[in-house]
Amino acid sequence: MLLIALAIVIKASLINITLLVLLTLICLEFLAFFKNRIISLLFISAIITTFILNYYFSLVEIPYFFIGCIIWIGLFVRILLYDNPNMSSKEILFAGYFMIMPSYISGGLISHTYPKLLLLILLAVSFADSAAYFFGKKYGKRILLKNTSPGKTLEGLIGAIILTPVFLVLISDYLEIKLFGAILLGVAVTPISFMGDVVFSFIKRSSNMKDSSSLIPGHGGFIDLLDGTIASLPFFAALLMGAESFIRNAFYQ
Repeated sequence: MLLIALAIVIKASLINITLLVLLTLICLEFLAFFKNRIISLLFISAIITTFILNYYFSLVEIPYFFIGCIIWIGLFVRILLYDNPNMSSKEILFAGYFMIMPSYISGGLISHTYPKLLLLILLAVSFADSAAYFFGKKYGKRILLKNTSPGKTLEGLIGAIILTPVFLVLISDYLEIKLFGAILLGVAVTPISFMGDVVFSFIKRSSNMKDSSSLIPGHGGFIDLLDGTIASLPFFAALLMGAESFIRNAFYQ
């Protein structure tokens, strides 16, 4: 029993440390979007303050991540209506905080409630991104947002929406999840991942940047690599809080 308890503590600690390291790296990259030192200090201060508050009072008790979902949807609608990347530093500060911190808190909630769901989200987002890229390269003709993200095509998005559920169904036995859950996750993750990619592209182009950093050769930075995951976590955390029994019945055999 002692060994089992120790293993659980170590596992929980590793998850917490991993999430904290990713939060730190993402925030450091996000600072590059600010040209004003005061705005940068405000952003870091808000992140640290929220981290401390969450540590002592657990913001999961408050539907904090619902705010994140609203911010993501609001920004995405703005981009769809006005394909013109021109966010001010104050807008990027506000958006960045409510995109990153709710995602971090959501990641903690999901990892401690249903760790497998966090793995599924990471796999689904990674495959959706790759499918959209390769399908768009081969068949893409209709550019969706030429000013914000000229590489995104309607054909690539449709291809990802079709192929991602298929991929998850094919590996559902290995992951020990139900077919319904695999299909649901694949269909839901793809548009959310697309939204995350587009919103971060909007912010980067507003800051006259192509990538969040050059840390990962050929991929950019951690934000470029995890933008779809950052967007997806608050939505699935909201679903988990609002319908835990549904998640359990949909995904777990």
